[in-house]
Amino acid sequence: MCSLPRRCRLLLSLIALAAPLAAVPAGAQSGDRSRSAEALLVRQDNSDCGNSDVRADDPSRIGGTVLITREADGKWRVKVAITAAPDTTYHFFLKCVRSLGDIKTEDEGEAVAEFELAADGAPAVLTFDMYPEGAPSGQKFQSTPVRLP
Repeated sequence: MCSLPRRCRLLLSLIALAAPLAAVPAGAQSGDRSRSAEALLVRQDNSDCGNSDVRADDPSRIGGTVLITREADGKWRVKVAITAAPDTTYHFFLKCVRSLGDIKTEDEGEAVAEFELAADGAPAVLTFDMYPEGAPSGQKFQSTPVRLP
């Protein structure tokens, strides 16, 4: 019974992340779409720096989404929406590069967070990973690789 509200909240979080893209005037939309990309967070304990074996083909393992958007000033905005373990702090990383910050889930496991990357601080292909303190098995997430536009 609790999964329905959780799914609804995650859906609303995803809509909130995508809303700024939908609010762009029609004439400018194609240019802005080329300035954003999306990755999925998949429950998987480990992978290489390029997340080359991360696949989003099993919906039951998908625990969130990452929307990467290039801002007018050249910086990259990284918006993350997850459904994971309740009341848990997850450390979120630009994989094999550096920590971007923490994401704290609420009582039903949902969380939304936003991070920023400098224009010169992002590789051409981004991968992320996320896990709570101690990195317990089954609670780690890897992103699908995403090529920056």
